[in-house]
Amino acid sequence: MKTGWKRTAGRYVGSLFGAFLFVFAINVIIVPHGLYSGTITGLAQVIESVLTMYTPLVIPQRFNLTGTILLLLNIPLMIMVLRVTNTGFPLKSIITIIFMTVSMSFVPIPEVPHIVEPLTAAIVGGAVAGFGAGFTLRCGGSGGGTDLIGVYCAAKFPNFTVGRVSLIVGAFVYSYSLIFFDLNTVIYSALFTTIYAFTLDHTYFQNIKTSALIFTTNPDAVQKVMETLERGATCWEGKGAYSGQHTHIFTTVVSKYEVPRLRRVVYEVDASAFIIFNNKVDVSGNFIKKL
Repeated sequence: MKTGWKRTAGRYVGSLFGAFLFVFAINVIIVPHGLYSGTITGLAQVIESVLTMYTPLVIPQRFNLTGTILLLLNIPLMIMVLRVTNTGFPLKSIITIIFMTVSMSFVPIPEVPHIVEPLTAAIVGGAVAGFGAGFTLRCGGSGGGTDLIGVYCAAKFPNFTVGRVSLIVGAFVYSYSLIFFDLNTVIYSALFTTIYAFTLDHTYFQNIKTSALIFTTNPDAVQKVMETLERGATCWEGKGAYSGQHTHIFTTVVSKYEVPRLRRVVYEVDASAFIIFNNKVDVSGNFIKKL
């Protein structure tokens, strides 16, 4: 019981730590250069920009209104996610979102960027923000925004990754940026979002193990999987109970990130293959992690 309590507390702390890394990347690295995140955070930045330019609203210096707007945008998203996940995820996410909102509002934005080159800022900021968001997801929480949309899509549409959601939302944010700002801002912001999405996907999905049990009448499927994904497999022979047809059965373990590739490779060899996936399995032994 005590060990379980410590593990749960550690995951909450890890979720908040990841959220803080994300906020740090946005406030300290990205915002000083006037760059935009291609996520719901970026949408909140756009709303803040519109409020600043077209309303008499006065925002205190070095105060980031984005966090407050982000909280308002996250409320309907949280209601949507509540319908497809267990109670543990929303509770941890609510705590993380509140923490992120407070942090984003009050972590001071430097008057002069600490990283002078915008290209370097986009790369470093994307890596730090993506790792933070991915680490939060690994701990079972979420910073909200596209993370919530991504978790919803992962439950409803398994092939739709969180990072891909970020890129779609980014297309809208940068269309706005292209109209109202210079091209360099859009390019560096898009680079930031791409690195953010890539790092998030590999921090989160790369560390979720999935076992696959594959039934096929074509023995070449086994070799194709081993050659393409560079994963080992265990094979045995079977026979269909109803059809009496001879069947090749093999099992392998891949990362969640590799599941779409595995499915594609198998169906290229045998369109009628039958695959059973078991997510979040524990693996002991030599399981190679690779990008």
